[in-house]
Amino acid sequence: MKLIGGEIDYRCDGLYTYFTDSGRSSLRLILQSGLRDKKFLLPNYLCKIIPIVFDQLGVNYSYYEVAPDLSINIADIQKREFDVLYFIDYFGNRQSVYEIQLTKDVWFLEDCVFSPVVDPPAFVPNWIGFNSFRKISHLADGSIIKSSIELAEELINVSEPSFSQLKYRAKRMKYEYLHDGRFTEEEYLQLFNQGERSIDAQKEIFPVSRRSLANLLEFYRNIGKEYEVRANNYRVLDKLIPHFKVGLNTEYYTLYPLSVDRRDELRNHLFSQRIFLPVHWPRIAGLENILYDRTISIPVDSRYDESDMIRVANAINLFYGRT
Repeated sequence: MKLIGGEIDYRCDGLYTYFTDSGRSSLRLILQSGLRDKKFLLPNYLCKIIPIVFDQLGVNYSYYEVAPDLSINIADIQKREFDVLYFIDYFGNRQSVYEIQLTKDVWFLEDCVFSPVVDPPAFVPNWIGFNSFRKISHLADGSIIKSSIELAEELINVSEPSFSQLKYRAKRMKYEYLHDGRFTEEEYLQLFNQGERSIDAQKEIFPVSRRSLANLLEFYRNIGKEYEVRANNYRVLDKLIPHFKVGLNTEYYTLYPLSVDRRDELRNHLFSQRIFLPVHWPRIAGLENILYDRTISIPVDSRYDESDMIRVANAINLFYGRT
């Protein structure tokens, strides 16, 4: 007979969970928790902060190839020697790396930067995953780590990160500029840049701020609607500019990535129409990958609706002489 009542039970997934202020802090915590002396294999299309953190900590690494469609070159990986395979789920597109025939003691480090959830793969014992909430939501800081091993939690500072306060002030000023006509673009952009310089200079590991923890609960409370809006915006773009898109296999759309000729010219053309699209990522010296020169992406989050997507798509098609 089924038991009814009492406190709700809990099925443990066997993972350790941690919160930090940023993806780079999460990476520092992971590396300094027993992986620092291992040899890493990194993708040759990545954010410049990743090798900077590795260099600061004296970690040994080399690169493997990422194809123009954002897939991993499996043949390239299989002929390399390494202890930890670092891979990025570009724009939420989860990589199919767990089927690769590797030695059983290899570690998988999954960078889920564009995802609101960090889910472990089935039957992979040596795995750590982390994300960055500030890249996918209105949070100014925050990252969750899930790990199959215990990390050195004592390395996380007890105080809160200073960059977060700057970013939240800038976010508030931007909102009041857009909705109430207060402040100027220069004022909030200056604060954003100041916050970015602050996090770039930071080498300590901080926890997620109290404000972001509260905002995270609100974010998840509304995530169903967010999924719906993002998927609809993505579908609108899919009808208008499918010839430029880089295909994704994801449930949570953050951006609509494009692969285009004359990318920087296009970006400047859009600037003139007050359309500011992000580039992921600026080229890293010494790394060759065509993605650095061709990739640009369109935000599809709930700040925007169908009319916004049509405006951006029409501007892009016009630049390339398409109607």
